[in-house]
Amino acid sequence: MNSPVSTVIAAPRRVEAGNGYRWWADAFASLFGEGARVGVWVGMWIVFLLIQLLLHGIPFGGSVASFLLSFVLGGGLMKAARTTQAGVTPEFGDLFSGFGPKGGALVAVALLLLVACIGVLGLMLLIGLGAVISAVASAVTLSMSQFDEFSLESFNMGTGSIVLIVLCFLLFIPISMAAWLAPALVILRGANPGDALRLSLAACARNSGALTVYGLVFVGLAVVASMLLMLGWLLLGPLMFLSTYAAYRDLFDDALAIEVAPGAAAGSSNA
Repeated sequence: MNSPVSTVIAAPRRVEAGNGYRWWADAFASLFGEGARVGVWVGMWIVFLLIQLLLHGIPFGGSVASFLLSFVLGGGLMKAARTTQAGVTPEFGDLFSGFGPKGGALVAVALLLLVACIGVLGLMLLIGLGAVISAVASAVTLSMSQFDEFSLESFNMGTGSIVLIVLCFLLFIPISMAAWLAPALVILRGANPGDALRLSLAACARNSGALTVYGLVFVGLAVVASMLLMLGWLLLGPLMFLSTYAAYRDLFDDALAIEVAPGAAAGSSNA
C-alpha cells in the first residue's frame, strides 16, 4: 500500500491575452500534424455526438445521463489530447478511458455542476414566478380600483425583477468557467471534484483576457464551420478538446501538485 503524500499549493498561471489565440494554434498543429490523427479524432467526435443524441432520446433521465456521461467521455478525450500534443496518434479507445479509476470523480464533477445549474434555474423560476404573481395582483388591484376590466396593458413585471432574472442568468458564466478545465484536472492531475471545479474557475478568472480572445476565435471558427454545411463541425469538435488541453497545459504546471483542501492530502496516495 502506498504511503500518503503531501501536496504543493499551486495556483494557475496568469498568461497574456494572446495566449488565447495560441491555444487554438496549438490545437491546429496537433490535429493536422499527421493525417491519421484527423481520422481518429473525427471518429471519436462522431461517436461522442451519437452517444449524446441516443441518450437525449431516452425519456425520464436521458438528458441527465447524457450530461453526466459527457464529462466521463470528455475526460477520456483529455487523455487523447495529451497523447496528440505529445506528437503521438491516439487510439480510438482513448475516448472511453475516462471509465477507469477517475470515472467516479468525473461523474461527481458533473453532478455538482448539475446541482448548481438546477439551483440557478430554480432561483430564476422563483424570482420570475414571484414577479408574475406580484404583477398580476397589482394589475387586478388597479383594474378593480378603477372599475375597469383587467388588461395586459396594466400588467408590468417591473424593471427590478427583470434585472434580477438577468443577473441570475449571468451565474451560468462562472459555472461554465468551473466546468471548462475540470475534466482535465481530474483525469490528468488527480484533483478531487471540488478542487477541480475551484481551480478551473480560478484559472479562468485570472486569465479573462486570454479567455476572451479564445472565445472570440471560437465564434469566428464556429461561423466558418457552420457555413460549410455544418461539415466544418466535424473538425471544430476535436479542435475544441485539443485547444482546451492546450489551455490546461499552459495554465497549470504538471510538475506541481494541485492545491487540495486541508486534510485531503491525508487520504491521497501515489498512483
